[in-house]
Amino acid sequence: MKRIELTCFEQQSPSIEYILKKYKVSYNLKLAMIDDHKLIHYNVIVPDIISRTVINELSDILDTTHKEIYLISQTLDAAISEYSDRLHEEEKLKHVKKDKKTTEEFKTLTEPSVELKTNLVFMIAIASAVALVGLFANNASLVIGAMLLSPLLGPITAFSFNAAVGQPKKMYKAAKSGLILTLVIITIGAGLTAIALSFMELEITPEILARTEMTPVFLVVAILLGLAGGIAMSSDIPGILVGVAIAAALVPPAVVTGISIAMLDYDMFINSLTLTIANILGLVLGTMIIFFALGVTPRKYYEQEQAKKYQTYTIIIFVVMSITLGILTFWI
Repeated sequence: MKRIELTCFEQQSPSIEYILKKYKVSYNLKLAMIDDHKLIHYNVIVPDIISRTVINELSDILDTTHKEIYLISQTLDAAISEYSDRLHEEEKLKHVKKDKKTTEEFKTLTEPSVELKTNLVFMIAIASAVALVGLFANNASLVIGAMLLSPLLGPITAFSFNAAVGQPKKMYKAAKSGLILTLVIITIGAGLTAIALSFMELEITPEILARTEMTPVFLVVAILLGLAGGIAMSSDIPGILVGVAIAAALVPPAVVTGISIAMLDYDMFINSLTLTIANILGLVLGTMIIFFALGVTPRKYYEQEQAKKYQTYTIIIFVVMSITLGILTFWI
């Protein structure tokens, strides 16, 4: 059995008590005043089996750079508490399944997609080439099959997560990665189409035309796919399933944008580019809404206010851009 003693500022107490209640540990508290600061002092009794986890989560919240804030852990030689003993046995017997992922788990999932990696560029290039063949062959199965190779879900969720935790530098890097991957798709579409045109005539198929029809409905679908992507990340749903759906919404119109450049078709270019932009806006907005609804924020209380501003402002910007684009579609 462990005894944990800690002090925190009053603003931190809801986060502290959330953790203590989450693990159902016994605790009591008292108020204290030091140098005009209102502090809360906690005494906590924790079973050994979960003590390390509780201490780690508490230390993530506490800002120990202040002299008044500290955390002490002591091993107890004896503790008479039937409740704590029962809690210890429950933790031994059950497999603890979390209802939702922690901020650290989201960070682990999204961190690899913040920086652009060479293998992602190769994967998106191959997916674009396969999608291009499917579009000209008017083969929907081939177009969708190409999406299995597409890694576009990563930068979208990385951008949304870092907006939620107030990391503008990582937001920029994730946005840059997503933009480069999208430009690679367009470039592959334009380059391969230009090469093919030098050898044969290419027909504009129904699969290509389907990616030049932009209506507000497609924006709504993109938002729904973004919501699905966020839900998949926060649960045990395989991300590859939602990733394929997201790629299917984004890669084909981006490839058609490249095709229109090679064919010098202005109307096709505007329509397919608009659809591509609408899908990007919708996917990011949907994913951000999920992170906002889940309350994903930094652990430390003094970072939470800034992070909330970043997230709120970014959602507002994307909502305004989406509404503006939706209105513009009536004139395209």
